[in-house]
Amino acid sequence: MRTLILGWIFFGFSNQIWSQVITVSDEINLKTEFLYDILGKVGENILVVRDGVNEFDVHAFNKDMSTTWTAEEELDSRRSRIINIVPQEDRFHVVYSDEWKDTMAIKVREYNPKVNVTFTDTLLIVKKGLIRPKFRFVKSEDRNVFLMTEVENDKIVSAFAYNLKERRLLWNGNFEFGNMNFHDEYRKTIITDDGAMYVVFEKDNFRHRKEDHSMEIFRFDQYNTIFTQTSIPLPDFITYDAYFKYDNINQQLLIIGLYSDRNTGNTDGIYHALLNGNNLSDYRVTTLSYDNELIADFHGKYNPKRESLYNLDVQDLVLRQDGGVLLLAEENKEYERLAYGGRRDYYGSTRFSVDYYYEDLVLISINEDGSSHWQKLLPKRQYSNDDEAVYSSYFLFKNPSYLRILYNDEIRNENTVSEYILNGKGDITRRSLMSTDNQRLKLQIKNAIQISANQLVVPSVRGKRLKLVRLVY
Repeated sequence: MRTLILGWIFFGFSNQIWSQVITVSDEINLKTEFLYDILGKVGENILVVRDGVNEFDVHAFNKDMSTTWTAEEELDSRRSRIINIVPQEDRFHVVYSDEWKDTMAIKVREYNPKVNVTFTDTLLIVKKGLIRPKFRFVKSEDRNVFLMTEVENDKIVSAFAYNLKERRLLWNGNFEFGNMNFHDEYRKTIITDDGAMYVVFEKDNFRHRKEDHSMEIFRFDQYNTIFTQTSIPLPDFITYDAYFKYDNINQQLLIIGLYSDRNTGNTDGIYHALLNGNNLSDYRVTTLSYDNELIADFHGKYNPKRESLYNLDVQDLVLRQDGGVLLLAEENKEYERLAYGGRRDYYGSTRFSVDYYYEDLVLISINEDGSSHWQKLLPKRQYSNDDEAVYSSYFLFKNPSYLRILYNDEIRNENTVSEYILNGKGDITRRSLMSTDNQRLKLQIKNAIQISANQLVVPSVRGKRLKLVRLVY
């Protein structure tokens, strides 16, 4: 365990001294490079789970990031498989499946911070038939409710919602979505803190059929036996990307994304759809264009013939206290090329290498009425090769007073971590946060976990060696 205290005088918003304590944990050996879960702070310790096939290990770190204890847990049988692990402040849950003969069961175990089982429950028992059932897992924003949807022939045919806090099944239902094409039109499944399910489809998102373009919203909860459904017409544009989020405080469904007037390769602005969660027929759709300053920053200079942005994906939505929202989009590209040194591998397959480019961030603050508050571009340049981009992108650290956007300046072993600091008015300052030179760290920034209003934990993975970097502001 190593501790560094770093401090700067920061003049971006005030004459306040910004400082942080950075602590590096003991090392954990991983079975594979990607199989681990940081549960965050559970009880008094920060817990990390190293997954196995039908078992898992838990490593506990104290406030100094020293290993205090480890625990090993086995599930019911060799055919048990972990579906998801859901942490809370004083406990965590392991949702898993188990199989025997022609039967499959979905189960949950509740553990206290010392990894003692405090509750078990069997949620669902299904007959497997010739094909093993496939499920998708979604959890609510407060992590108290989760949803599992059964997928058959690429369609959702049934689902159930379970409340972990109340230890009870909320509802279980079989569904028919009519003429919805799951392969081409399905967009998102959401579960709210109250256990309501939303399923979103998008129809006719084509330039030659955009007069029929629409979003189709289905809602189901424990108080209904059938879907509530609405259609939102979007005849004026085709969509490029979208982000779906439920506002549990104001009980509203938000659909915010990028639209195009001409083709789906470029984006010409933002669309903002807001639906009343209790009355889906009550909705509003607004659009806004990119301002000239943002376009000029994106292209390097302003050219009236270049009004579109490209290669953007919406990565985050942050709900503002006044009812507005902040959208974060990231420019990223992937290029597949023939691997150097040989055209075919041992089995005769062509070998390709993938280059990943994760670049500028576009931030757009939207007022409650859908109008533009401010628009900013944050420069960033990240390149990597054949690493699934696990070290690229950014982490969004949220605080009531400001946001921090942390990212690796470059994707390499010796690197500098930087951050943008942003307040609600759109004032932005960039600074270097830390250096990993001679530290033997390689930070997976986007997999960080925020554990309090002033603390986060970032995983560092080099080969099959995992360390945690705890940052306290």
